[in-house]
Amino acid sequence: MYERSDERSPATAGLLRRLGVRVPLLQRLAMSRLGPLEEGQRELRDELAGVRRDAEGTTERLAELAHLLEEQRNNHELLKGELWDLRVQITDFSRQLAADARLVTAGARIADLKDAVGAVERRMRKLDRPAGVSAGRSAVVQADDASPSDGRGGLEDISSALFDYVGFERRFRGDPEVINRVLHDRYAEVLRVHQPVVDVGCGRGELLELLARDGIEVIGVEPDPGMAAEARARGVTVHEQLASDYLETVPDGSLGAIISTHVVEHLPLDALVDFLEKSAQKLRPGGVFIAETPNPATLIVLGSHFIMDPTHVWPLHPDLLSFLCESAGFRQARAEFYSPADTMHLPLSDGTADSDLARRVDEGFSRLNQVLFGPQDYAVFATVGGGSLAEDGE
Repeated sequence: MYERSDERSPATAGLLRRLGVRVPLLQRLAMSRLGPLEEGQRELRDELAGVRRDAEGTTERLAELAHLLEEQRNNHELLKGELWDLRVQITDFSRQLAADARLVTAGARIADLKDAVGAVERRMRKLDRPAGVSAGRSAVVQADDASPSDGRGGLEDISSALFDYVGFERRFRGDPEVINRVLHDRYAEVLRVHQPVVDVGCGRGELLELLARDGIEVIGVEPDPGMAAEARARGVTVHEQLASDYLETVPDGSLGAIISTHVVEHLPLDALVDFLEKSAQKLRPGGVFIAETPNPATLIVLGSHFIMDPTHVWPLHPDLLSFLCESAGFRQARAEFYSPADTMHLPLSDGTADSDLARRVDEGFSRLNQVLFGPQDYAVFATVGGGSLAEDGE
């Protein structure tokens, strides 16, 4: 810094006198030049001090951020640990579920997918179907045989190549393997003593395969080419024909049994009567005819299961089907009932209430249970002359 001093060398003083310059004036001039420089230095020092303060604040903020990041890192590791633990629990649970439930739902889903693939294959094969062969479950008559006067027509009027009947049956009727095991248990004994057995509308031949394993001579009739091919793959004889056409080729009195499960409800009246008459003609004396169908006398069937199927033509009351069988030439017909909807029954008293009112309520509930939630299926057993169901140990 400039340092003021009144002490001057003689030479300097002499020079200044010769120049005629006063020393105080020069001093003031020098200070006027140094003033802005000092002011700028002060401003710079202030700015540097502000920068230093900002830097210190930034350092403190960075330290806080570093602390927060460390906490987040710790929290992240904790979340990763919790996620891993949850994954382990889910895996263990799925293993336990698979062991306990045996993948029932997965198996059903796989079966649905297999049926969907099979349905697509059958639709493709329908392109090669001969003219006049109907689609769907009607294994008895052609479209021309349906009665036009009843206003309903046959199955052929409402069947469609786009309607996946196999998938429909699986979803709303149940697993085919389970159903056919039930059918086998119901009918195998009577069919064993009445051979050969013709299954009309045999579908994919599951029931035929089970009967054949018992050593029973079986013949299938199925007009759908895809289903008939699947049935043949099971090693059983299947005629890819309508039942009416097949029965025309069979000698009278040559068959031991004819069975049809959930077929007759798909037929208009004229076709049903024709089927029953031809069956009675082709069975040998003592032969047995079995037709299983939904039971409309149980109102839950009529109001739900029956009308849900768009290929059903008309519900057949057990008394009506028995009458039709007798009118077609069968000597004896009776109905057996299966699968009551007992899980929906109205509750009865435990029998401890000793009152007339309790007994009357139980009687009323019992009748309601029979009408509303009674047997969901029934089968008519009919025989031709020369034998009886009682003689067969039925």
